[in-house]
Amino acid sequence: MNTVSSILNTAKSTIELESNAIRNLSDLLTDDFANAVELIYNSKGRVIITGVGKSAIIANKIVATLNSTGTPAVFMHAADAIHGDLGLILEDDVVICISKSGNTEEIKMLVPLVKNLGNKIISICGNKESYLAKESDLFIDSTVEKEACPNNLAPTSSTTATLVMGDAIAVALMKLQDFKEISFAKFHPGGSLGKRLVTTIDTVMQKKNLPICSKDSNITDIIHTITDGKS
Repeated sequence: MNTVSSILNTAKSTIELESNAIRNLSDLLTDDFANAVELIYNSKGRVIITGVGKSAIIANKIVATLNSTGTPAVFMHAADAIHGDLGLILEDDVVICISKSGNTEEIKMLVPLVKNLGNKIISICGNKESYLAKESDLFIDSTVEKEACPNNLAPTSSTTATLVMGDAIAVALMKLQDFKEISFAKFHPGGSLGKRLVTTIDTVMQKKNLPICSKDSNITDIIHTITDGKS
């Protein structure tokens, strides 16, 4: 097999593995997912999302998605949390902990500290038998059968699955909030998308020094009026 074919086959295999991982997520949904969304929706606080390693990177993306769709969210690195960043968590905040194994040392140290603060913990985790899954108030299962990595080690399918679960939470909240295009524009005014949503006739129309012609003006008068900017 030549190099080009080999590369393309690897790419196709990766896409298929991750597609299957996402497809299987719907079978893992339980009442805990719905209860987690309702908990966030009814909360007067923010969503604090935490993790380490690749989970922390995915957490950052979910935070960005929630913020742009009407749900205030803040990222907190799990390692930094146990060195002072716990101060980010306010009384009414809901904490989402992300971890594939659910047994990382930082997470195991963080969970009891959050509980002592009295905040609810939602876990997005790929191991239902883990410490995190069992100790969280609500558990969202993001288990994948296999990573796309040929050694079944590097987070690939698992991070994709976690990202999709985060999107599912954000979209479910948007539905509850009746989040419209104009709402999105409010939080995303920049770029071509924001400009398309917020630009109206009123914002671009010239309102002063308008050239005005009478209905009896001939074409020469009209041209002079437009050129001179005078009535």
